[in-house]
Amino acid sequence: MEVRRVFVDKLKIKNGMALLAGPVHRYICTVLRKTSGDRIDLIDGKGYLYRCNINAIKSKELYLQVLDVVHRPEEQRPKVTLCVSPIKGPRMDWLVEKAAELGVARLVPIVSARAVARPASGEKSDRWQRIAESALRQSGSGWIMQVDAPLDWAGALRSMQAFEGRLLVGALTGETREAGALLLDWRAAGFTGSVGWLIGPEGDFAPDELDSAIREANATPVSFGAQVLRVETAALFAVAATSAILGAR
Repeated sequence: MEVRRVFVDKLKIKNGMALLAGPVHRYICTVLRKTSGDRIDLIDGKGYLYRCNINAIKSKELYLQVLDVVHRPEEQRPKVTLCVSPIKGPRMDWLVEKAAELGVARLVPIVSARAVARPASGEKSDRWQRIAESALRQSGSGWIMQVDAPLDWAGALRSMQAFEGRLLVGALTGETREAGALLLDWRAAGFTGSVGWLIGPEGDFAPDELDSAIREANATPVSFGAQVLRVETAALFAVAATSAILGAR
């Protein structure tokens, strides 16, 4: 029988016994239909996995015997930071959810000159973080995606300059695509470290923004090919391709 992973924030353990209540209790008992004696794994979003047996089920509480604790479960994937132009409406919620499911480590909304959606600093960040937590429950990943408050271009550039890893700019429009190397071209370098992706609005970054990212943050323009992609499509394509190229498993 498959052992399911369930995300639990602020896990309480005493004398080798974990106590669960509220929505996670209902999810395990009602949705997963687990009963006493069943195995289940708990994850805390910080890289810890708790292998458990369900000891007792009460109307509002669930008791699990902790059998083992593993730090940094067996998943191995490149650490990806996704800096992306916010999108209006539910498309942004969907992007956050799917990025979390794909194992993005950090998502940074960037309000560039041509951005359509312009959330204020901190606005919607809590909502997007909750969406990331919900996605973790579904995906069973050991780590939760961090969602930062939106940055203007000056703040984003400072963050890029401090980034330790390879920084790539996804080209969405024709002029940038022509200047960018194809995505697969950097596979041969054997790069295995952290990767940061910059995905601009559908009008792409302004020329001065792109120039500053290249010159001041050592970013590399990368082409996704001849097709013109939406922001969310380009972002998820970049993340999935990164995992494939760098050998995530």
